[in-house]
Amino acid sequence: MKGHRAPGERLASEPEIGSRFRVSRPTVRLALQRLESEGLIERIKGRGTFIADSRERSWLLQSPEGFFHEEVERLGFAVSDTVLRAEVAQLPAWAAEALGLPEQSHGAILERLRYVDGRVALHVSDFLPVHLATAALSLRERGGSLYDRLEEREGLTVYGGRRTLEATLAEPEIAGMLDIRPRTPVIYIESVAWGGDLHPFHCFQTWLRTDRIRIEVQVAQSSGRLPRQASPGG
Repeated sequence: MKGHRAPGERLASEPEIGSRFRVSRPTVRLALQRLESEGLIERIKGRGTFIADSRERSWLLQSPEGFFHEEVERLGFAVSDTVLRAEVAQLPAWAAEALGLPEQSHGAILERLRYVDGRVALHVSDFLPVHLATAALSLRERGGSLYDRLEEREGLTVYGGRRTLEATLAEPEIAGMLDIRPRTPVIYIESVAWGGDLHPFHCFQTWLRTDRIRIEVQVAQSSGRLPRQASPGG
C-alpha cells in the first residue's frame, strides 16, 4: 500500500487490509473512518472504498449569483440532477413568510437530488411565487441552473440573498436519499434571494454532504442594501 494512488482507485477490503498488516478489523475500520473524515478516501455503499479526488470542491455560499450549479461547475465538476417533485402546491409556512406571501399561498415547489461527477452531494427544495412556476418547473424536462432559467425566461437576476447554516444530523429519509447512515452529520442551509426591487422571489432549504462539497465564505465589508423581510426560519 505504499506509493502514489490515483483518485478513484479502489482500496482493498477491511479484512484484506487487516490480514496484510496483522491488525484487527475494528482497528482498520477506525483508520478508514479517520481518512474519510479528512477527505482522503470515500466509501461508497455497495461498491467499496476509493481514493478521494483532491481537487478543490467548495460552494462560495455568499455569492448572490453563486448558486450551487454555477459554483461547482466553476471548479470543473459535472453537475446533474434527479427531480423528485416539480409542481404548483401550497407553500410551507416558512417559505410563504420568506417570500412575503400570505399564509397558505400556492407557489412553485421543486425538489431535487444534485450530483457532483455522478455522486450525490445534496438534497434541495426550492420555493418560488406562482408567477415564476413555468420557468422554475421547466427544470423537470431539462435540468440545469434555476437562476439561469429565471434570467433566460423572466429576465430576473439576483441582487442579493441571505443564507443561514446549521450543523445537524441526517434524519432517516434524508440519509437514505444522500446515501449515508441516519444521524450522519450534515449541513442544513436555508436561503432567501431577492431581486433589484428588494422583493424576495426564491427560497430554498438543503441538506449538504460536506465530504462531497465544502462550504466557502469570503469576508468583506458589506455595502449592499438589505430587504426588511426576515430570513427563513430566523
